[in-house]
Formats: sequence, structure tokens, C-alpha cells
Amino acid sequence: MEQEPEKKTRMRAIILLTAWLALTIIATSASAQVPTATGRSFTLSNAAWKVFIPSTYVARPGNVSDVLVHFHGDPQTYWNNAKYADLNAVLVTVNYSGLSSAYTTPFSNQALFQQVVDEALTKVRQQADIPDTLQWDKLAVSSFSAGYGAVREILKNATYRNEIDALLAADSLYATTAGDGTSVDSQLADYKTFANLAKNGSKTFLYSHSQVPTYTYESTFEVGDELMQSLGIAPSAYNVNGLGTLNFYRTAQTGNFRLWGALGSDGDSHLEHLRYIGEFLKQLPLAKATVVAPPIAGDFNSDGVVDASDYVFLRNAATNRADYGVWRTNFGATSASSASLVATSLVPEPTAVALLVLACAGAWPRRFKR
Repeated sequence: MEQEPEKKTRMRAIILLTAWLALTIIATSASAQVPTATGRSFTLSNAAWKVFIPSTYVARPGNVSDVLVHFHGDPQTYWNNAKYADLNAVLVTVNYSGLSSAYTTPFSNQALFQQVVDEALTKVRQQADIPDTLQWDKLAVSSFSAGYGAVREILKNATYRNEIDALLAADSLYATTAGDGTSVDSQLADYKTFANLAKNGSKTFLYSHSQVPTYTYESTFEVGDELMQSLGIAPSAYNVNGLGTLNFYRTAQTGNFRLWGALGSDGDSHLEHLRYIGEFLKQLPLAKATVVAPPIAGDFNSDGVVDASDYVFLRNAATNRADYGVWRTNFGATSASSASLVATSLVPEPTAVALLVLACAGAWPRRFKR
């Protein structure tokens, strides 16, 4: 099993120590752009494993739910960012104290990841408002900083690689430097396999990096370069301000693989990728929490209400009698009531319809005159 080199620069040690200490307090320093998530949280058989059901969670048809498993980072900060990203998913966070080896060692047991996912499903099924036949739909995995140690072990398992639909590495992939000056092949092989699957469209792989240097092994910046090289792509300049204090300077994309390079080479620049991880979470192909009202029958100009302006729209479009009937039947409906509309339930008062028709009769196509 590959481990991080024992020799570490003072800068890297300070950065990692700062990151770990901040995990317990970072939630209080997030930008006002990130909302506060509420919901139900439960600790699983290991105190480091927590499952969270957001208060915005909405049951889906078919008794299925997406699940997102995250490695390393203050749970509340992560939940807040998932709310910012409008995710309608169950969240699982795994937090061990230490560097990447704290994750690599336990998850070298190939059964452990399945245990985490299964325990989370059992706990969610126990809730009174959730069916005990619930099944996971899409499975996504994310990591910040040292959390890649777990993900690297998980990706070694072909079954897990097949089951995971989306992967997010938020400033969270380092590697030992080989003799040729690049990453040790075995440490990135499975990430490259997943990246190629994303390139071909069967998976999603999101990757962000800072400019924090590491002198005795490959940084997230350098690993990002190697991933792009393996995919045959090059980055483009990308001068964009992201969520919070994230400032991007480069990006690359092919298929469902996307890379963001962010400015900053100090400890806080590293922490931004957790503090504002919602910037990337919103790009995951998971269910959203916002319930979109169904289209309103008769709202031909899509302004959220069936009224006289829709009649004018029909008149100008010179459309058919059936459309006029739909408009007449649903006259007065709004988006708030659209979900319960029945074809015969909202017939406007005859007088109102008659007046409107008389007012516009002169311009209505002859074949629609009554």
C-alpha cells in the first residue's frame, strides 16, 4: 500500500495542521452566501461516521434516494454547502483524525466502504416518514484534503468504481513523486480510469485544486496536470470569482470531467475548497431539492398565470380551437394551484369570458369566432 512520504516540509505540515484544526470551527466562518442547513443527523456504529437527512429532503417516486459520501471535513460546513447546492440527497460524512494514512489504513479493508453505505441506508429506513423499502439510487463520493486516502483505496475495487456515479476531489489528491518526476503510477491509476469513464460520459469526475506547493511529493496542482495529460486536454484561462472567496484562474473539461484551478498558496486557500465546496457540489448529477411546479395548462406565455395575456398570445399566434379551449377551461389558474388543476375544475365566469372575447373578437382569426 502506498503511503505519503515521511519527510514533509514545514510549510506542508503547517498547512495540514491548520486544516485539521479548522475542521471543528470552520462552520462559523463561512460566507453569508452559504445557508445554514437543518435536518436530522445520526451517528453510525463508528463515531466518525454520520448520516444527515436535510429538512429540505423530498421523497421521490419509486422509493429511491441519492446518497453522497464525503471524506474529511466539518459535517455542518458540508451540510450547509449541500443545501447551497440544492441537493435532494442523504449525506454521509466520514472524519478521522490525522493525515491521509488515517483514511488509507482502515479503507484498505475493501468491505468497509460497503459497510458505511449499508449502515446509512439502514438508519434512514428506520425513520417513520421514510419507507423501509428505500433503496439508494445514485451514489456520489467526495473528499477534501486528506480524505483522498480513503477514496484511493475505494477506487481500487472494480465493483465500487462501477457503483459510484460521481466523484469530487476538492483540493484532495496528492501522490508520491516517482523517479521520473511524475506521480507514482499505482497511486493515480484508478483515478485516471474513473476520469476516462467521465470523459466518455458514463461517470462524472469533478476536480479542484489550489496552488499550495508540496516539495517532497506531488501537489494537487501537479496531479491535476497529470490527470489532464492522461485525458489529452489542456487548461484554459478562467478568470472567474466562485462561491465565497474562491477565485479561479484556469479550467478544463472533456465529457463529464471538469477541473477548476483556484488561486492561493497558503493554508486558508486550501481550506476554501471545503468552506465553499458547494461551488462544486452543485455540479454533481444528483437530485435537486427544489420542486418545480408543473406547467400550467393554458399559460401559453409562461408567466405563471392563465389570464388575458395568454388569449392575446393565442390570437397573435393564430393557433387552433383546442388551445383556446384549454385557455378558457383554466382561466385564472396560477403556478400555486397548477398541481391540482383538473380539466373541468376552473371554468371562468361566463360573463368574464364573454367580455374578454368581445373585446378581442375583431382581431381573432375568423375560424375561431363563435
